Amino acid sequence: MRLLYFYLDFTKNGERPEGYRGHKRCELNFGVGEVYTLERLGGNQGYYRLNRTKREENAQIEPGFWGDERLYNISAIVGENGTGKTTLLHAMTRALTALYEGTPQKLPFDFICLMQDGKEQLYLFHSQGMEIDTSDFKCRKEAPGPLRKTKLVYFSNTVSMADMEQTRNIRSADQAIYTAPMYDCSLLAGMLGAQEASTLPSQKRLLEEQLYTYFTFESYQQARYLFDRNQRMLLLQMREQGYPVPFPRELKLEIRSAIEHLKSVLKSHDEQYLMDEIKEWGYKYRQFHYNVQNKYRVIFELSLNCVANFLEMVRRNLGDEAVANATLPEIFDDPSSYIRTMRSVFSPQKHPELQNHYEACRKYIIFLWNNREHIRKYWSYQRNRKCTIALGDRLDPILQELMIRFVDLNRAISRSDYFVTYSWGLSSGESILLRIFTKLRYLLNGASYDEESAEYITAESVRKAARAERKEAIVNHTRNGEECDCDSVLLFLDEADLSLHPEWQRMFVATLAEYLPRLYQAPYYRGTNSACRDIQIIMTTHSPLMLGDFPAAAVLYLKKDKDGFVTVEQNSALQPFGQNLYTILKDGFYLQKGAVGALAQKKIKDILEDVKTVKALELSPQTDPHGVQRALDNWERRLEGHRKKTLRYLPKGILRGKLEEELAAALARLDRRRDPERRERKKQELSQEIARLQRQLYELENGGETLP
Repeated sequence: MRLLYFYLDFTKNGERPEGYRGHKRCELNFGVGEVYTLERLGGNQGYYRLNRTKREENAQIEPGFWGDERLYNISAIVGENGTGKTTLLHAMTRALTALYEGTPQKLPFDFICLMQDGKEQLYLFHSQGMEIDTSDFKCRKEAPGPLRKTKLVYFSNTVSMADMEQTRNIRSADQAIYTAPMYDCSLLAGMLGAQEASTLPSQKRLLEEQLYTYFTFESYQQARYLFDRNQRMLLLQMREQGYPVPFPRELKLEIRSAIEHLKSVLKSHDEQYLMDEIKEWGYKYRQFHYNVQNKYRVIFELSLNCVANFLEMVRRNLGDEAVANATLPEIFDDPSSYIRTMRSVFSPQKHPELQNHYEACRKYIIFLWNNREHIRKYWSYQRNRKCTIALGDRLDPILQELMIRFVDLNRAISRSDYFVTYSWGLSSGESILLRIFTKLRYLLNGASYDEESAEYITAESVRKAARAERKEAIVNHTRNGEECDCDSVLLFLDEADLSLHPEWQRMFVATLAEYLPRLYQAPYYRGTNSACRDIQIIMTTHSPLMLGDFPAAAVLYLKKDKDGFVTVEQNSALQPFGQNLYTILKDGFYLQKGAVGALAQKKIKDILEDVKTVKALELSPQTDPHGVQRALDNWERRLEGHRKKTLRYLPKGILRGKLEEELAAALARLDRRRDPERRERKKQELSQEIARLQRQLYELENGGETLP
């Protein structure tokens, strides 16, 4: 489904509403060929007609303009600061979520939504109590059933109370995050998800622990994404074509101290002897590490962390007593020793709910030891439980398969207690793009070859995995249990330019337009008719570098009138596509006070004001000649200060040249105002200075002889 038109009105009886930035009958057109306008009919409250007019030929956006024809349109919402761009985005996503859930009557604002399916059929949805006449064109007015095949995606990099409220409004607590119709990728949604991932009551977890869970889970997702065969190849191809994509060449792993992890699990105030036993056992463990050097040290740490995670799960489910009799590993280079420790506190017959976690931990430990030579070869162990893995441009197939399995198995046993973190050494801008790419990749749901098991990685297992066919699609689950493959994606991006370098801002729209059609295939996989056939993006931005990629019909400008109400206009007079940056800044972002920095603008204005004042000085004789001379001296110092503190920093050009001319003229005017005696004294001083310099020059030229 494509979004063509959205009408939003937050006013109450014509009054400026509380919140919502004073939006009044905002009409947002996102279509490429037509413009829709709403007309109030008579004085009847809630009775309207929706009119349609065709865009002028040069204002229409042709299919394929954005590259792949499945990209229907990319729209930008811009305007002055404080006009409520984010508020409008929040309202649209909230209204569409309410339509999915069948609760539009609960919205605190009026809305009208016009959408179009792949067969050009129009669908109209609106608030209760509104009557909409669409006699000019055919339009279905029915329950939002067609929406079930559209995936809504919301991104935001901001954190505020408004973002918190938005997250609460659009979350689907009873649905899986990736299969809910609205996929909330905001920072706050991620943080709340990390908090809920813990099996401990949230009030017992410190904020630091919750944030640690969030960032480590994000790092896991990114590792899973970057080792995906298809995704890494896609990124490599785009990078070779000149697109700025996050493409790390090195991975750093940091592993939690296994001893400290185990102590935190087994800590008991009533069983001091247990702590003493752990202390003695820990000494043996460290001695063993010292003796084996770095040969398999990382595997020992990972295996013992896995055991500690399992004991923590047992403690949470069965209490502290259940882990008090744990038999700690004695043979550190034997995987069965770690498995025996888990079995010492666990019986599948008595506790079947822990069986799955036990099997995941056992599989993880066996995987580590079966592939110890691979790990030793590719992982460069540093110190303090840190490893560096060189990636390069094209990954060694064995390394890629090793990391695919390791990341998945490590995630399966971690739950909310992560003991491995991944870092890439990327810039903040690269990290933003990596986060966007990763979240968009996670929409693809289904059987992926990456999820096949392999206890021991060989060249043959790598070839087999590479040949395996992926069967992934974007899926929506409705509240009544229905599941369907989505055929369209509607992506909302708030503050799309945040934290991006100017060059990356300039490339952002082109990069996204290239990436999305490659990510969401048509069909999703061979042998199916299910596919992503429509992709649409709606973003807010403050970046003129981004706006330069948009035709006029794809830009919506928010403007506040003199009464404080915000309206929307599509300014066809401005053609931002390919336009000069400074024109976009001034006309597209309503920079009425100029297109230079405020400090530079103030300094230039001060020069012009002072020059104007000097030119207006009275020329009549003064009653206080000494006071006049002091005033002239002050003005001279002030004008000379402009030369030193402002003009010298301006780039050479028309502006600097004109200001220098004005200053020179003002200084000459001051000089003419000085009394004759003062001017004569100044002439004498200058003559004496010239004579002195001539004597020095003569002495230098004649070997020290004095001037005759």
